[in-house]
Amino acid sequence: MSRIDTFWGGGIAGLVIAMILLARMSAMAGELPEQLNGHGGPIKAISISADGKHALTASFDYAIIYWDLSAPEARIIHRMIGHDSAVNDVEFVPGTDRAVSVSDDGSFAVWSLKSGELIKRIKGGQHKVLDVAVSSNGKRAATARWDETIRIFNLVTLEEQAILKGHRGNVNSVVFSEDGSRLYTAAYDGAIFEWDVERAQFLRPVYRHGWGINSISRIDDDRLVFGAIDGAVGIVSISSQEKLVDLAKRDRPVQSVKISSDASLIGFGDGSGRIEVFEAATGAKLESGDVTFGPVWDFDFVPGASQIYHVGLDDFAVRWQISPRTRSEIKSELPRRFQVSSTGDPGELEFKRKCSICHTLTPDGENRAGPTLFGVFGRKAGTLPGYKYSKALMETDVVWNEETIASLFDDGPDVMLPGTKMPIQRLKSVTRRDDLIRFLKYATLPLE
Repeated sequence: MSRIDTFWGGGIAGLVIAMILLARMSAMAGELPEQLNGHGGPIKAISISADGKHALTASFDYAIIYWDLSAPEARIIHRMIGHDSAVNDVEFVPGTDRAVSVSDDGSFAVWSLKSGELIKRIKGGQHKVLDVAVSSNGKRAATARWDETIRIFNLVTLEEQAILKGHRGNVNSVVFSEDGSRLYTAAYDGAIFEWDVERAQFLRPVYRHGWGINSISRIDDDRLVFGAIDGAVGIVSISSQEKLVDLAKRDRPVQSVKISSDASLIGFGDGSGRIEVFEAATGAKLESGDVTFGPVWDFDFVPGASQIYHVGLDDFAVRWQISPRTRSEIKSELPRRFQVSSTGDPGELEFKRKCSICHTLTPDGENRAGPTLFGVFGRKAGTLPGYKYSKALMETDVVWNEETIASLFDDGPDVMLPGTKMPIQRLKSVTRRDDLIRFLKYATLPLE
């Protein structure tokens, strides 16, 4: 009798037991929530816990949500708010009940998952922090910043340990070696660097790509996978400093690359909404699909199951089963509010395309990433009750009217209101700008 026969009990009885257990495993996998609904704006990042029972999502609405995935309907355990701008990444800290996050506001934060409270927030200037990685022993975190630096934090003392400099461009992605002694970083300059964590020293370039690199992930002690602005996805050797294989070449920038928890699968998501999954050992493509509208900003594999959750412009995360391939039905009004191709009013079309991701128009509409615009004309900027504004908006004397809103779209919020959390949004066409303002003027009128 083989080891397999011995384990299952042998013969037909063993086969029956095996089928029942496999069916139960499949049923358990199928019971994962199809969607994670709860944010008020696009979701920038998602992280699944090592046991597959919980998730963390980070959103444009400044919030992090800690999820319970143990039932078909996801349950929000904590909604954690402490950043002053969009939250770009969030990760579990192994071996603890903590999480870390980074934001457009330039800060790094440590959270208690038990209480949902902010433990500590370390500010680092006004530059965006796009990515955070945690060492496997849970003792250090590293962040990728748009001021061309990498910062290392001690998660035991909750202090900043070092600032690494060497890239010539925005640093977009960071990942630790398995033992946490090395750090690998990727940037807009197209380079992947290796660093000594303890000494905070640059060691060498691992690889140089002709285009900026958006994301890297570690397959094993010698292999990294990267995704680049030119749509390239490749595997490089750390030891030989050479590219081993080209996995794909898309016509859109690759936004995220991920490795499954057992390192058997590699996946990437691009700017067009497509995800592709490969075998890490052979590089063979297993599955691909256009899973969402707009970019796949992030995704994560569910441990022990051929499923992922992906996030992007929507204010919810969606589950996708890789094998056997099934798509979860997206429970949302279609087309989504920002997908409208035509309306009877050109101003309404501009609002839906450019503004509706972040704003509503009704008095009872919940704040999304930005406040409701109901009654905005004549209102002093930064004064709507119940919304957490940036310091720049709370201190400004701007009153919203036709002239100031026109200036906002002519010059951009970064020029008109330096330090604001508002994303850069301009309208080059005066006609389209005036159509939008006209629409907003009557669509946001207070009720008589």
